[in-house]
Amino acid sequence: MKIMYVEDNDDNIYMLKNRLTRAGFVVLIATDGEQGVAMAAAERPALVLMDLSLPVLDGWEATRQL
Repeated sequence: MKIMYVEDNDDNIYMLKNRLTRAGFVVLIATDGEQGVAMAAAERPALVLMDLSLPVLDGWEATRQL
């Protein structure tokens, strides 16, 4: 299963990506809301985990666009 994690904090990315990868998931990372919207359209992940305070486009608006 493909999961996309939209997060701008490197520590959070490191921790969650490692845990999900060890559990057998394919993890895609986007570091701002705009990149997350574009990546979700292109990659079609089964699940999107979205931070709410993101640069460029916040998580609330990115989620509305998805």
